[in-house]
Amino acid sequence: MPRSVTVLFGLFGAVSSPITAQLAPPSTGGIVTLDALLQRLAEPRRVLVVGAHPDDEDTALLALMERGFGAESAYLSLSRGEGGQNLLGSELGIALGLLRSRELQAARAIDGADQFFTRAFDFGYTRSLEETERNWLPDSVLKDVVRVVRRFRPHVMVAAFSGTARDGHGQHRLSALLARRAFAIAGDSMAFSELGSEERLAPWTPLKLYRSTRFDSAATTLVLPTGGLDPRSGRTHHQIAMASRSQHRSQDFGVLQPTGPARTRFARLESRVEHGADQRLFDGIPRDTSWAALFGDSLRAELSPKRLADAVQPLLAALRRARRDGLPDDRRRLLEEALTVAAGLVLDATASHADLVPGQTFDVRVDLYNGGPLEVVIEDITVLPARGAEIAPASEAASSARVAFLGARLEPGTLETLRTTHRVSATASLTQPYFLAAPLRGELYDWSAARPEERGLPFGPPLMAAVARVQIDGVTVHLSREITHRFREQAVGEIRRPLRIVPAVDVRVAPRTLVWSSAGPRSKTLSVTLTANAPDTLTGSLRFVVDGWPVPEDQPFRLERLGERRSYAFTVERPLGVERQSVSARVVARTSDGRLFDHGIHDITYPHIRPVSWLRPARAAIHIAPITLPTVRRVGYVRGASDRVPEALRGIGVPLDLLDAQDLAGDDLALYDAIVIGSRAYEADSALARHNDRLLEYVERGGLVLVQYQQYQFVRGGFAPYSLEIARPHDRITDETTPVRILDRTHPAFVSPNLINDEDWQGWPQERGLYFPRSWDAAFEPLLAMADPGGEPVRGALLVARYGQGTYIYTGLSFFRALPAGVPGAYRVFLNLLGLSATHAQ
Repeated sequence: MPRSVTVLFGLFGAVSSPITAQLAPPSTGGIVTLDALLQRLAEPRRVLVVGAHPDDEDTALLALMERGFGAESAYLSLSRGEGGQNLLGSELGIALGLLRSRELQAARAIDGADQFFTRAFDFGYTRSLEETERNWLPDSVLKDVVRVVRRFRPHVMVAAFSGTARDGHGQHRLSALLARRAFAIAGDSMAFSELGSEERLAPWTPLKLYRSTRFDSAATTLVLPTGGLDPRSGRTHHQIAMASRSQHRSQDFGVLQPTGPARTRFARLESRVEHGADQRLFDGIPRDTSWAALFGDSLRAELSPKRLADAVQPLLAALRRARRDGLPDDRRRLLEEALTVAAGLVLDATASHADLVPGQTFDVRVDLYNGGPLEVVIEDITVLPARGAEIAPASEAASSARVAFLGARLEPGTLETLRTTHRVSATASLTQPYFLAAPLRGELYDWSAARPEERGLPFGPPLMAAVARVQIDGVTVHLSREITHRFREQAVGEIRRPLRIVPAVDVRVAPRTLVWSSAGPRSKTLSVTLTANAPDTLTGSLRFVVDGWPVPEDQPFRLERLGERRSYAFTVERPLGVERQSVSARVVARTSDGRLFDHGIHDITYPHIRPVSWLRPARAAIHIAPITLPTVRRVGYVRGASDRVPEALRGIGVPLDLLDAQDLAGDDLALYDAIVIGSRAYEADSALARHNDRLLEYVERGGLVLVQYQQYQFVRGGFAPYSLEIARPHDRITDETTPVRILDRTHPAFVSPNLINDEDWQGWPQERGLYFPRSWDAAFEPLLAMADPGGEPVRGALLVARYGQGTYIYTGLSFFRALPAGVPGAYRVFLNLLGLSATHAQ
């Protein structure tokens, strides 16, 4: 059972437990939560798993520890997975990292574990440990790992990988090496001593270190069965683990949840305890035999849903003893939370708005309900902003409203409500994930401005919380609840959203990346969209600035109501004689009272995650280069996963239609000079597989089909006109700077309409490409050769074949990254491939 969504701020410190994937109505959790809390009280030993990315974690181990043992467990992912791909939507890079961070939180809400991160930014797949160390600065990331070890204090650490070349991915390998180094030094007060002096994290010495042997069963020394039933849910620990793993939906990781025997395997690497056969994870680590642990075990045996309140008196006695004899704060909090569950106390807190602008006043309502059989006395109900949030009571009356409850008695079956009004300071900072408050430093997030207690957490604390102090038979306990905005959607019911501080005017520019042919027109039009987040009328002027270029005339704006959106067109003119240049364009909205706005809010919302947003500056990157379009009248496109290539092609002037299932099934494919298949489209669009025969007929009759990289389903389905084989693991080129050798420079793909040269392979982001075929039918002609440093050359990056009267192209080149990133050479190569519809088929 995941730790409850409790957050204590201000006077009560900053303690936050995992936030559930969905913002939900309040609940005590009943017998299930009470049993889980007592099990946690009885088993204080902790396990930390260390991996490189989201989806590297051993969810079976986490679920077994949490649900089976009651032991606290956590997963430390070095990165947020920014370098991956996305089957759900268009988010890549930082936005994908935000999505995958939320997916990890959704997974932890199911298996019950905690989640941590380091500063590492996933720069993409690499086989090289040296490249990983060069980008991730091992001492910096090691400090982050040690920070988590000292904060979480695990007795057992588990590396998800071996730390050897067997791991394949350099980031996987480094994660295991850092786990070993942290195991060795986390208990040394001289190692990263500033963690003690600046962050109050005392040294901690883990006792055992294992590594997963999921991919190396021969080295196994410990096998843990995960097929046992969790009595609270009726599912096996393996089923729970698979449900957890299926939250990584952006990575296409949905899995079945079979019943029956299951296991997870490990190899012991180091141990600081005497051990025998080591048949259990905690062998050699003493079990807690304190009165608190024994109490938790004994009370669990007596629990009954019909007699939940019978646990109140034993819990009251235990809390009195804890305060008399002393008990660590984390153990005492377990007792407090267990008591509030047994007593049937429910706290809820809602705000009148989810989006708050600086200077805004808003209402807060806090409800405390006594659903149990005992009278309680209210000591205090307090509304607290997160540390650093500039939010305060709107008046003296609002500030003192909580005093009215002092000593109030809350009878069984009654509700007490606090209503108060708060104001956001006019100078309040906008809501932004703490790790995005400053630009990246190389391939590391800059945490220097973050508060120490935030560093390593998935996100910072909620903006506001309500805290109630109540007495139960003379014993004071705390309840806390995140303050959210609640509304009704008729087709769904209750929906909640987190509070956030947003700019009064949201400013966006489109496109964010503009690739501009120097052979084309001298002027281009960009669009600026303003959205009002404040209820008052806002007037002012918009300024559009391009570095070193003439400034277009400012435009006035007027927004009269909350949610109003208006768009404005700005025409920019490139200077005479500019053939190649990259410049930045930025937009500033100045209101009549002198306030400046130059950011937009970008939301990431999917059904399986808690919503997350981030602020992006209203800027556009403009790249000018000599780019010639082929003579194509009309291009069809089947969108793939995380695919923004259609927008990129339209931006450069390609006449493009997006094709849906009806278009693929129709008789008018001959209208298109070329049809492009987006990356992983055979996974993302089931209609494509159903109507693949129509595409092949189209090629056979003289059309051109350009297929961007696909995974193994494409090969298994036999969708290409001739056989292709992709090796396991697949051939890829991870070094984006590796030289590219053109095998036939006279081939039309490199001659017309753009003459391709070495400069066209510069500036590609993250990688050259992936899922290159290893072997292929002789009908395919390979056009490129390239190799990672120290690797063998591969020739499957770009294959072209005649099929009937037409042309069929398969390419693993990462156009899906390079075109949206505005790489001019990628445009020139891609446009040449489209041009083969007119040249190669002749």
